[in-house]
Amino acid sequence: MTWLLYRWTWRLESPLYIGMPPAGSVNRCRLYVPARAVWGAITAEIARAKPATAFPEYDKVGCQVREHVRFTYLFPAEEDDNKWSAWLPRYVSEKGLTWEREEAGVQGLADRQFRIRLLSTLPSTAIEPSSDTAAEGSLRESECINTRWRDQHGAPRGPVALVGYVFIHKGLDQELRENLEQLEAIVIGGDSRCGFGQLRRVGKDKATSLFGCTVDLGESEPQVEAERVLAHAATNCRGPSNLRGETEILRGWDYGRKEHWHVKSPLWVPGSCAQSPQMWRVEHSGRWFPSEVP
Repeated sequence: MTWLLYRWTWRLESPLYIGMPPAGSVNRCRLYVPARAVWGAITAEIARAKPATAFPEYDKVGCQVREHVRFTYLFPAEEDDNKWSAWLPRYVSEKGLTWEREEAGVQGLADRQFRIRLLSTLPSTAIEPSSDTAAEGSLRESECINTRWRDQHGAPRGPVALVGYVFIHKGLDQELRENLEQLEAIVIGGDSRCGFGQLRRVGKDKATSLFGCTVDLGESEPQVEAERVLAHAATNCRGPSNLRGETEILRGWDYGRKEHWHVKSPLWVPGSCAQSPQMWRVEHSGRWFPSEVP
């Protein structure tokens, strides 16, 4: 076996903002956390935990983690009988994006209904220094994931957590492995200087499947057999794709580098579905690629 698989659960201790393209004056928030953001948050936490004799070695630690660890996306989870159950996206014909809980028998929700249960908005504005008043045209609202769920009537319910999986390569350095084991909390997402994005790990369990999907841990890259993608997935594979859903372009930046990173072609968004399962490999970015594509 080349990889070991773990299921990690993180409870929100403050609101969480994961950005996506805005809608007018509203800064919209994703309902999941991409693997790249997880990698960045964990890299930062481990690098800063080293002896404070020099500047944290973010690049070195980040490369080590990228080479030997694969993170999945994190999805919101609800607690029931001391068990955290994730809500996962699925595109349904004639309905669009819906969300369903891991357990069978729980009614799914349309994306709009699910966002109402999970998100709040907070106002913000820039201040004009000369007058101490709001700067012209700067008033905005930002969506964020709440620390507690709402029911269908808007009343507060139980705490919100995020659930995902971690593939750890058998060749991972022992010290780095111990650092991952000892992690208790991370800070992730936007507006962290305002106290957003504080997560505390409340679960780390060995796993044999990924959200109920079969995994192959013996290959050079982890493999997942699934009929829907639970990450951004490549569209530039050979032949016509049998996935149905939405696509988007991803773009971002790395601290200290002049050029922005971006994907060359649109990607299927999490929840896009096929009619039958197929094998996907999980790359260091957390994105999924068809196993037959080099």
